Amino acid sequence: MRILTARWVFPVARPPIPDGAVALDEGRIIAVGPRKDVAAAYAGGQCWDLNGAVLLPGLVNCHTHLEIDAGPSGPVADSFVPWVQRVIARRKGIALEEQARIAETGARALLRCGTTAVGEVSTTGQSLAPLLQVGPRGVVYREILGLDPAEAPDRLAAAAADLCAMATTARGSRLAIGLSPHSAYALSEELLSACGRLARETGVPPAIHAAESPAETEFLTTGAGPIVRSLYPAVGCTAPPPRRRARSPIAYLAETGALGERPVLVHAVYVDEDDCRLMARHGVRVAHCPRSNTRLSEGTAPVPLMRTHGIPVGLGTDSLASAPDLDLWNEMRAARAANAALTPAAVLEMATLGGARVLGMADRVGTLEIGKRADVIAVAADRLTASDPVGSLLEHTREADVLVVLIEGAVRHHRCEVPICA
Repeated sequence: MRILTARWVFPVARPPIPDGAVALDEGRIIAVGPRKDVAAAYAGGQCWDLNGAVLLPGLVNCHTHLEIDAGPSGPVADSFVPWVQRVIARRKGIALEEQARIAETGARALLRCGTTAVGEVSTTGQSLAPLLQVGPRGVVYREILGLDPAEAPDRLAAAAADLCAMATTARGSRLAIGLSPHSAYALSEELLSACGRLARETGVPPAIHAAESPAETEFLTTGAGPIVRSLYPAVGCTAPPPRRRARSPIAYLAETGALGERPVLVHAVYVDEDDCRLMARHGVRVAHCPRSNTRLSEGTAPVPLMRTHGIPVGLGTDSLASAPDLDLWNEMRAARAANAALTPAAVLEMATLGGARVLGMADRVGTLEIGKRADVIAVAADRLTASDPVGSLLEHTREADVLVVLIEGAVRHHRCEVPICA
């Protein structure tokens, strides 16, 4: 048994606790409360004092592409379709071994920032082994693309085989395997529908990029625009497959049955009240990536509207091709900058409990509560103010302020000279 004591404890599901403590036993949280109460109840536990820190749940980054980096020039602000073409070209030029190395670097960066759970979209499968090695929990989604309806059966069979192989590799770990039909514009309707059946038959969680850009909206509502003019020819699709038109990207996904398995919708920038009603009715969740949206999507996702409709919303950094780093603290600040209606407490909830809900693991992580897994981080508290502890935490915390990262009670990363690091 271990008792972590700190200047502050932020349980997330309840107000911050000054001079607090969290007791851990066999990888689970067994007590959260004022230091004197927890210490008295568990007098026999080993006490690790982090007096200059705040304890909070590990962060949940619910959307990444760890196999992709930005290349030598770094992320480029561009309109959406040229950026997609640049990413495709970059990906083709990276060998599988290099993708694995990039993914390992990214996984370790997540840990340094206090991220203990991740929703990773893998195109080639190369990010699975590094994540298993580094040790976070989460979901690794096998990505599938394909515009030719005639190829749908073969692509689906390949995806099913990969899901099976990845599940075997991940068995017994903290990682689940999911399926990611990339987006409505990157799959034929036949393949998109087949992915829904595969998710239903296998029980794997799905994730879909949706309503990310004006180009996507134009394409799914009119069948025209830069996706047809530029993107499809660039990937060798000279005759776009026939597909229905819909009022919006969300309506399109609903009409094709793609919302049937309660997918994670990544981005969801271009949604309105009617879309939110559809999303809530289907029980979808949203991975909000504000920095990527600002750079590429030319819009701001209506997060308060989604939350009003009861749609779980978490935060993701997306890839290093669209964001400068994988630091969820920077993403939290961007979320507040993009939408002043979001309070600091709401943003912190999105980065913890909200992300856990998006990934389907809120019963295990996302808050500091009795019975949950001991995914706990400690960050420097020297700049926190008693009048606004959560706001000052979000304003000042950087990667260098993350002192200790525990996953199921085991130290996975540390920066401090205290007994917990021994």
